[in-house]
Amino acid sequence: MSNKVYLAGPAVFHPAAKQVFEYLVEECGKHGLEAITPEIGDLELSSFTLPEQAARIRALNVSKIRQADAVIACISPFRGPGADAGTAWEMGYAEALGKPVVAWCEETGDYRSRVASDVDPKGTWWCRQHGMIVEDFGLVDNLMLTAGAHPVQPDFDAACKLARELLGL
Repeated sequence: MSNKVYLAGPAVFHPAAKQVFEYLVEECGKHGLEAITPEIGDLELSSFTLPEQAARIRALNVSKIRQADAVIACISPFRGPGADAGTAWEMGYAEALGKPVVAWCEETGDYRSRVASDVDPKGTWWCRQHGMIVEDFGLVDNLMLTAGAHPVQPDFDAACKLARELLGL
C-alpha cells in the first residue's frame, strides 16, 4: 500500500524547523504514514546565486511532491490572514497530479473575520487596506484551498487520520 505523504506548510520558516519536522514525522509514523518533508537537508547551495538556490529548492520540493502518494498541508495563517503562498502552490500542484490533498488549519474561524474589513449596506465586505471585496464563504481560507472534496481538518492528527483513510490504509 502507498503511504508516503509530503508535508506542505510554513514550518520550514520556524526557528526550530528541524525539531518541528521531527515531531511531525513521528506523528505520521504513528498513523502508518511515511513523511516526506520540504527540508533541504544536505542540498549544497553555497556556490549558487540566490535565484539559482531558489530554483534548486523548488525543484527538490517538486520532486518530493511527485514521490508522495498524498499531501498534508498546513494552511494556518502565515504572515497575514491566510495560508502561505508556497503551500497553496504545492497543494495545487499535488492536486493537478491527482494526489489527495488534506489541509489542516489551527485557526478554525472564517477567513473574512481575520481580514480588516467593513461591510456595505448590501452585505459585501471590503478590505480596508486594499479596497477589494473580501471572500465571505464562511471557510477558513480561500475557496480554492478549502472548498474541495475533503473538509479542512482542525489539527495535524485529524489530517493524518484523513490522509490514511484516503490512501486506503
